[in-house]
Amino acid sequence: MPMPSPPQRSLPIGLLVLLAIAAVLYGLMLANALSLPSGGEAGIEAAIGALFLTAGLWIVLAIMIVVGATMGAMPGWAGGLAGILVPASGVANFTAIDMCSRDMPWAIVVPILLAPLIAFYAFWAGWPKLHAALPAEHTSVAVWASIFVLSVATFVLAA
Repeated sequence: MPMPSPPQRSLPIGLLVLLAIAAVLYGLMLANALSLPSGGEAGIEAAIGALFLTAGLWIVLAIMIVVGATMGAMPGWAGGLAGILVPASGVANFTAIDMCSRDMPWAIVVPILLAPLIAFYAFWAGWPKLHAALPAEHTSVAVWASIFVLSVATFVLAA
């Protein structure tokens, strides 16, 4: 007698819970980045806040990638690349926030884009409907190339 297959969830509940946590951290991080004072004791306090918010957000994003990969599927090379680019993009994100405090307000584009790209990829990997709609190779190349370019550009422009 064949065993019935377990019913598939229509929504990835675990990813949605992680997304809610990430959204709070993301909002706080952007608010902090937009209001960074330049220099002095207040500047140091804001920089430490930015560091903790960025670290917390990137930990949640890394967990989202792992959950998305285990719930769904992603190319093997993309998983390896995620292991390198997620931490590197976190450093680039913090660098861009620092650039905002040094009279480079255009650098806010990096924090605005990096976290949503990573969160999108986690959802794409873990949600069968998205995975079916967007081809694996094209989606993986587009997302990870964008994250790579944003990260490298941040490091180059900060130098």
